[in-house]
Amino acid sequence: MKESESLDRIASHGPGSRRRQIILWSIFVFLLVAAAFLVRLWGLSKMHFWDETVYLQNAEVICCGKTNYSELGSRPPLLSLFFAFFFYFWNHIYAACIATALLNALGPALLFACGRRIAGALPAAIASLLLAFTPFFVGVIPSWLFSDNTGNSLLTDCPALTLILLSFWLLLHALEKQTGLRFAATGLVMALAVLMRFASLSSVGMLSLLVLTANRRWRAAAACGMGFAAGMAPYLCWSRIAYGGFLTTFREGWVNFEGPEESPFFYLKNFASIFTWITLAGLALWIGNRAWQSWKLKCRDGPAESAAGENSRRLEWFLWLWATALLLFFSIMRHKEPRYVIPLAPPLFLLAGIGLGVLVKGRRRALRLGGIALLAGGLVFTFLPTIRIFQSPFIDDDVSDAMLASNYLEHNLPPATVLYATVDYPDFAYYTNLEVRPVLGTGAELYDALDHLPSDGVYIAYKDRDTLGGPRLDWLDANPHFQRFREFPTLVLYNYHAGNQQR
Repeated sequence: MKESESLDRIASHGPGSRRRQIILWSIFVFLLVAAAFLVRLWGLSKMHFWDETVYLQNAEVICCGKTNYSELGSRPPLLSLFFAFFFYFWNHIYAACIATALLNALGPALLFACGRRIAGALPAAIASLLLAFTPFFVGVIPSWLFSDNTGNSLLTDCPALTLILLSFWLLLHALEKQTGLRFAATGLVMALAVLMRFASLSSVGMLSLLVLTANRRWRAAAACGMGFAAGMAPYLCWSRIAYGGFLTTFREGWVNFEGPEESPFFYLKNFASIFTWITLAGLALWIGNRAWQSWKLKCRDGPAESAAGENSRRLEWFLWLWATALLLFFSIMRHKEPRYVIPLAPPLFLLAGIGLGVLVKGRRRALRLGGIALLAGGLVFTFLPTIRIFQSPFIDDDVSDAMLASNYLEHNLPPATVLYATVDYPDFAYYTNLEVRPVLGTGAELYDALDHLPSDGVYIAYKDRDTLGGPRLDWLDANPHFQRFREFPTLVLYNYHAGNQQR
């Protein structure tokens, strides 16, 4: 691989030169992780919503025995287990925020480690910078790209990406020094990636293709499969005991996957907004440079590639296959959100890093300096929006109406009170200890369900039903089952009495 060739060249200049290179790149990785952690932690907040509070609530179910609501039967378990571990030491939402920011910040370092094995240190460094500071991956995104909060969110997307990158690094290492234990370790981490986010199966499937390039492919595949099975077996057995089927939680997760239908070209149209124009430029440079190198070889003007160079080229083509397959997979899904394509980041950023690295490889010193200036300017311009994060306080003290209402309900209602909600019900479950029962459905189905709630309780309705869904407030006000008793800027609390008769 190209990295081994570069290390040989370093070694040829003596151990002192190689030591300096190792120290410099180690400092780079340390600063990379520290900076990536800081931008993902900035804006530390107690205020989180829906999917984030689901994983926080599930963590409290695991570590604190909370029983008022749970989605363990349809959500991947690893992020909640991760939160639960830290909650044992400090049961505060900040513990989850800090731990998640650190886990997400390790992704760029792992991408750098993978890139060094494929293309050398410079392209790997460029790719890692793109992952660390591209605005979308930090959480600075255009408002029209929904409200995804990526780098500093408590969702599974970026933590799963870190585990995918760890799998990739272990696999590259296993292919260099092929032993059954290394392939088994790769399979185990692949299982963890799936348990972090079920949709990681698509990335794991693509990475598994690389196992077949081992010298003893079937032995390597068997070892990797055994590691994967060892990682998945405890969870599947738990699913069988708790919910009656080994794959019940996977099936429920897929059934509950819903949202508005988007165009198959959604990700292509939004590609530059997610991955930025500099990534597109890097991909174009890769294609142009590859075409130039192929033409030179065809004309016999250039030297034949070494075995390590050919291996690196094959891995680069694999990156294209990986990115293309995942893009097609997510494009054919009915519901789409920008964060779903986060798993495309490793292959795309590595290819872009290789392409952008061409800018600093000119034969003349003036060309190299010009290329360095152009590359540095492009990266700085791309990362400028990230600086907006530091315009806000380090700790965000804002609270949502759901938090205010939860505080009121927790301190003013009997512990046996049942809360009903059509929207944000995980928020009320996490911020209170009251039993929460979702009231699902739309149209006539929803109104019929509201007319036949099983017991007395409190219904939480939002005023902006056009955006959030739920029943009309005038219908609730006119229904004898419901009596309005407390109002907040965006929501209204109603007492529900099951025994009242319709007028």
